Amino acid sequence: MRKLDDSQVESFDTEYAFGNRWDTVKSRIDKDFPHGRFRFLDLGGGNGVFTDTVLETYPNSNGTLLDNSEKLLSRNRKNERKKLVCASVEDLAALDGRFDVVFVHWLLHHLIGNSYVETRRNQLVTLANLAQYLTERGRISVFENTCNGWLVDNLPGWLIFQISSAKAIAPITRRMGANTAGVGVCYLSKDQWLSTIQRSGLRVLEYTEPDTRHPRLRIEWRTLLHVRSLRVGHFWLSRAASS
Repeated sequence: MRKLDDSQVESFDTEYAFGNRWDTVKSRIDKDFPHGRFRFLDLGGGNGVFTDTVLETYPNSNGTLLDNSEKLLSRNRKNERKKLVCASVEDLAALDGRFDVVFVHWLLHHLIGNSYVETRRNQLVTLANLAQYLTERGRISVFENTCNGWLVDNLPGWLIFQISSAKAIAPITRRMGANTAGVGVCYLSKDQWLSTIQRSGLRVLEYTEPDTRHPRLRIEWRTLLHVRSLRVGHFWLSRAASS
């Protein structure tokens, strides 16, 4: 998989799961783990702000944070209930045991390969692999951007991938504000995310769109990229055979 350079990683040194987004995750945890005792994995957890929030909210929980950026891992606060693992999602074998909750927040669209087909396969395989690391009561929390088209549902995501992953025009796309220029990003439509989840051996227990306001593109970008709507979706998942 392609990896962002340090300057690109720096732009992701922030936390997006706050406000209604955090309330959405918390309500799911409270429902499925009412005693607050669970072991969790924060996949691509970066600076650890979200992991720390979970640990502070649930004092009987223990967490593992996996990220491939040493720079972001170095910004984590120490906590005896938090384990840091410097590895990629390709190296899940570095993990110890199974988890009750796995957080995959705005990570899947960064699993970029050398082609669109390879990238989509990375997303599918990662979800399928994660299913094997869940306990019997395990859940996966996925936040992802959904990019829905007008006549062709998934066309905007495909176009954004082609433009953002093209190394030849990376200086131009970077100046236009694409912080993944030359590496790429791969958003899917809501229906495509749902299809990928289903094919991975997982099922959606609940889907919500927690944001009260949604991002808007300038009319020229909406037209060029064939965008009907942009949303943040939260998918609460279990293994298909689990209840």
